[in-house]
Amino acid sequence: KHTTEKLADNLSVQRWEVTNVPRMFPEPSMPSDLLVLQRLLVSTTPDWQTISKWYYDVCRPHLDAITPEMKKTVAELTLDAQTEQDRIQAIFYHVAQKIRYMGLTPEKDRPGFEPHDVRLTFENKYGVCRDKAALLVALLEAAGFKAYPVLVNVGTKRDAEVPSPDFNHAIVSVE
Repeated sequence: KHTTEKLADNLSVQRWEVTNVPRMFPEPSMPSDLLVLQRLLVSTTPDWQTISKWYYDVCRPHLDAITPEMKKTVAELTLDAQTEQDRIQAIFYHVAQKIRYMGLTPEKDRPGFEPHDVRLTFENKYGVCRDKAALLVALLEAAGFKAYPVLVNVGTKRDAEVPSPDFNHAIVSVE
């Protein structure tokens, strides 16, 4: 049962009441509880585009921290590339192989989604997924591509109808 109580200032209180829910009995080789149990997902985010724009705006200042040395590296990496795909692969493999993935951020100044400036990741040669993704985006942009940092959730499936900013990995999209 769902009820809405309207309050002042365009606010409301949402209430859900569930009764007589059958008990779940685990079985051998059963899928995760998240896939079989009834659940209520609530989000105050209006749509996925809002999350996408928010993350892009969080990352943009850090993507702009590209240095002349980074541009020189892009030029060297793509010098012999014959196709766009070759250029993308050369830059991708450089970040994948030369920038160490840390797994956990070693400091407390950037927990969550915000990457470090790409200059730091490039110079330190390490970072977590969001740092490596931001660096790859910046290098691809320096090569003339339109690229974007993308948040994804590895593991549990997302409900496409409930936009919420709870992700656990960052990757890159190239137009």
